Amino acid sequence: MNKIKRLAFGILVAGLAFGFSAFTTVKKRTVLVYYKTNMSYPNANDPRGYQYYSGDMCASGGNTCSAQWDIGTHLPPTDGDPLPITGVTFQTGSVYSGHFDL
Repeated sequence: MNKIKRLAFGILVAGLAFGFSAFTTVKKRTVLVYYKTNMSYPNANDPRGYQYYSGDMCASGGNTCSAQWDIGTHLPPTDGDPLPITGVTFQTGSVYSGHFDL
């Protein structure tokens, strides 16, 4: 009887540990700042015309300088990489005004 109780207790503890870890695992998002380098596409939430740069490239004056985008499963960019056209999500309220200055 003791073995059965220990086995049941072990299964209960394992189930609780698994259930707890399933709810505490945080999905990491890849939200990056992209700079509006081509004003042929003036809308801030249009992915065309954005490029990634690791440094601050905003100067005062102008409309849209940068915005944050969740790039989902795309590989992390390097300087000068364009924002992918599909599979990205514009982060509302993340637009920084000014103009791109390289």
